[in-house]
Amino acid sequence: MKTIILLFTILISQLAISQFSDPTANFFIDGNVNLYKLKEYDTKIKGSPYLDKSFKTGEIIFENGKKYSAQIRLNVSEQKFEIKNNQNNQASAIDIDETVTIIIEGEIYKLFSFKLNKPENTIAVLEEILKLESYGLYYFPQKKIEMPTKPNVAAPTTGYTKPPSPKWVDNSVFLIFNNNKSYIVPTSHKKMQALNLIDGKAYKKYRKANKLNLKNKESLKSFVTYLNSTQL
Repeated sequence: MKTIILLFTILISQLAISQFSDPTANFFIDGNVNLYKLKEYDTKIKGSPYLDKSFKTGEIIFENGKKYSAQIRLNVSEQKFEIKNNQNNQASAIDIDETVTIIIEGEIYKLFSFKLNKPENTIAVLEEILKLESYGLYYFPQKKIEMPTKPNVAAPTTGYTKPPSPKWVDNSVFLIFNNNKSYIVPTSHKKMQALNLIDGKAYKKYRKANKLNLKNKESLKSFVTYLNSTQL
C-alpha cells in the first residue's frame, strides 16, 4: 500500500513539473542545444543585432520529434536564438546543431555547414526557403556594425562636432545550393549570369519572360524551381 501511495505521489509531482516548469529545462534532457544568458550590447550603437527585435510565436523541434512552443527571435550577430515562454518572461539564448529545427511564424531555420568563398566551411543559421531535388534556396541573415561617413559640413562656431554613432546594418544575402556547392545571389543580372548556373541565353530568356527580381524571395523561388527543372 505504501508503495502504491509513493508511486502515485511521484506521478503527481512529475505531472506538476511538466505543466508549470520552464520548457528550457527540458533542452538539456533532449540535447542538441546549449543555454546562455543574453549578451548585452553598447546602447550607443543604433539599431539592433536581431533579425527582428520583436519576439514572435514559434516552435523548437528536435530530431526525436519533441516540440516546444516559445516566443523566439534570432540574434544574427551571435547566431543564437533567444526564447521565452511569453512576452513577460525573462529570455534565454540558445544555440542549436544540425538536428534541431526552429520555426518562427512559418519560416524554417536550421544550422548549416557549407563552403562560401573560402576553403573552410561556414557554419551558420539559415532560413530554408525552398529545398528541391537538385537545388535549394536559402536566406543568410547577417548584420554588421558600420560607422556612418562624416558629413561634409562646416563645424559649428564652438569648434565641437558630435561624432557620428555606429549602427547595425543589414548584410544579409540569398544563397543557392546545388550539388554541394553554394552561391551568393548577386544583385546584378550580369553577375548572376556569370555564375553559369544555366546557359547565358536561357538565363536572359527566363529573366525577361518572368521579370526576375534578384532581391525578391518569391521571384527567386520561381527561378530556383526553374533551375531544378532543367536537371530532372
